[in-house]
Amino acid sequence: MKVLHLINTLSAGGAELHLLNLCRHLKRQGIETVVACLREHVKDSRSLRRDFENDGIRVVRLRADSRYDWRFLGRVARLLKSERPNILHTHLPRADIAAALIFRQAGFPAFVCSVHGIYRERWFGSWAAPFMRRAYRQADAVIAISCAVKNWLGRDLGISTDKVRIIHYGIEPERFAGPVRSKTSERRGRATVGSIGRLEPGKGFNCLVRAMEIVCKQVPSATLRIAGHDPLGYGKTLEALIAKLALNEHVQLIGFQSDVPSFLSDMDVFAFASRSEGFGQVIIEAMAAGKPVVASKIPPLTEIVQDSITGLLVNPDDPQAFANAISWLLAHPEQAGEMGRRGQERVYNHFSAQRMADETLCLYESLGSSSHYGVAGLSR
Repeated sequence: MKVLHLINTLSAGGAELHLLNLCRHLKRQGIETVVACLREHVKDSRSLRRDFENDGIRVVRLRADSRYDWRFLGRVARLLKSERPNILHTHLPRADIAAALIFRQAGFPAFVCSVHGIYRERWFGSWAAPFMRRAYRQADAVIAISCAVKNWLGRDLGISTDKVRIIHYGIEPERFAGPVRSKTSERRGRATVGSIGRLEPGKGFNCLVRAMEIVCKQVPSATLRIAGHDPLGYGKTLEALIAKLALNEHVQLIGFQSDVPSFLSDMDVFAFASRSEGFGQVIIEAMAAGKPVVASKIPPLTEIVQDSITGLLVNPDDPQAFANAISWLLAHPEQAGEMGRRGQERVYNHFSAQRMADETLCLYESLGSSSHYGVAGLSR
């Protein structure tokens, strides 16, 4: 079986890292995999092209850097003719729409879309919704990365639930696993809270900053470290808030981090205050690292974190609630450590890359009759 993946960029983000893990594990199962990207990376982030190539996964760059330049459609059509994949698997809206616009041309293969988020109109513009609806309706199968995404597809875009398969993200837990702390570093004179994400309003970093004003009154040595690239310049807004609250010694914006396991290893609590997510991959990474999690009580984060078992779920946009949860974990190191251990177990059992690849391959094989290239059963 040969699969051609089409994705917007290869910047180190949730969808792109998901694809890297998926391709690695499909390759180990004998699936020939090619990745085509519209653009290689975005500002202040790291390209994953070498990571793919180092694992023997061929990358084709389509040189479509501008979102307003759709001349790449011809290059996609020619790539399909030359590569002759059994499956075209698209990721992220621009790639999904591109596939829909050339749908079934020249012996088009089976067509799968992975929907990596709940795409709000304010992000892509009202013009995009009809095209995304067309893409998901034309696809032979749609993968939703969470129940929340599946519900959005049905409710807002009218996509038949029979077509949608939920396949949660998966990671390689051993990359993140380390010793789970039985005591917080507060006992050694400091306590570290960490968070990861693009610096943008929807990630709720302003809520975490305000929460730290409260936390520091109870744990004076506490520090919040926020990692992530800043494509919109939102970091300036956060810096102004940090200065206004006199938290310069307690809150640090440390930029994009290419070594996430090392970043996670040096914290006591992972906090994630996002207001909307498609899944929340950084949470399973933190859980794999054995960290107790404080997260917004929103779908799909409720699909990942088991409240009071692997972490604490609190109301979004509520600095007091986040502060109370963070402070409690810092003050109860034994219970926090037990949550971290249970979180590791949950990731190994439910959110591994191997599980994700197996479920995806099962979906591919179920589409054997859809292949227009006559490969019987899409055999491995």
